[in-house]
Amino acid sequence: MPVIQNHSVVSHFKYPFNESEIEQWSRQQRDELGGAATFALVFCSSECVAEAQELMEIIQIYAHVPTIIGCTGTGLIAGSSEIENDLGVTVALYRFPDTQAHARHIPARCLIDNEDPARIRKHLPSDSIDINAWLLFASSESIGNESWLKVWDEATEGRVTVGGFGSSTTENPTTALFINGKIYDEGAVALGLQGDVTIEPLLSQGCRPIGSPWIVTEADYNIIHKIGNRPILEVLRDTLEDMPQDEQALAHGNVFIGLVMDEYKQSFGTGDFLVRNLAAIDPKSGAVAIATPLRVGQNLQFQIRDPHTAAVDFEQMLKAKSQDLKQREVYGACLCDCIGRGTSLYGVPDQDVKTIQDALPELPIAGLFCNGEFAPVKERTLLHGYAASLGLFVKR
Repeated sequence: MPVIQNHSVVSHFKYPFNESEIEQWSRQQRDELGGAATFALVFCSSECVAEAQELMEIIQIYAHVPTIIGCTGTGLIAGSSEIENDLGVTVALYRFPDTQAHARHIPARCLIDNEDPARIRKHLPSDSIDINAWLLFASSESIGNESWLKVWDEATEGRVTVGGFGSSTTENPTTALFINGKIYDEGAVALGLQGDVTIEPLLSQGCRPIGSPWIVTEADYNIIHKIGNRPILEVLRDTLEDMPQDEQALAHGNVFIGLVMDEYKQSFGTGDFLVRNLAAIDPKSGAVAIATPLRVGQNLQFQIRDPHTAAVDFEQMLKAKSQDLKQREVYGACLCDCIGRGTSLYGVPDQDVKTIQDALPELPIAGLFCNGEFAPVKERTLLHGYAASLGLFVKR
């Protein structure tokens, strides 16, 4: 995949912002891009929301950007850096040949308890059938579940969607969503690309399976009582006790449930699961609750977070994607990384962006750390945990 230069630029500005610095940068990047940008992405820390509207106005005026979307994140990504513990904003400008960007806000009321795609579709562009792919950022506080993603797919006719739930701090617990100078505290913002450039998705998990796969034999919505006709907590204890001591130490406080995504596969490995937290455990009954409803007969397997597996899996996925895309031109990228990755997973900063830039040198990367990541699996947009969801902007 050849990386095409001068079609996307990314920068990080520390807080407090210097307005004249951002203005000058916007002018310079407009010249470097060779004209007005197709769209911009703006991601900022929660503490900077008060300045976000003015910031977007500066970018729109001086970079001649018609369309902006973004949201808040507890960590930001810009170029070769993952900025996890510093206030500021990431700004990315994109100029794609023969491509238009359409941005919309979808209110939470159209996403919650909704089985009618028409309610979402009325907030999308009238010619949304011509959209190639979507970037989607949402507020977990207003639509924290994932059931609405099925209706989103129906409304967008299964177009590729990459993004995630924005994230916020305990001091500023509300996710802010940005679109064309406006700020929302609920629902979702979406940007669709129409024309010669689309989004190629790449999903990498940060967990690997342990023990054996099990069939759910007793469950109530999101509460798992038995797997293989045994209490799930009993099976989990046996699984951990059968592991070597060093693996048991790694698993301490670090165990998850993986729901098999393709039930027709003969065997399961890293990347074959929807990873979910153990939301609650009842030692008396031996039941476990997760954040996703499931059904009797479904396959699952316990998972642990493993930095080595996460790094190798991401590297292998990038190599496979490069081979799949061959000589299609790449103009830029947006990375939605789980807040459970970064230094909390790897012990060192910048691991995921380094992996991307090792595979695609000089690729401009913008993004944020999310509270749940969106990426397609078998043409379905799903909510993932502990994942890296990468959107590559490529020639169709």
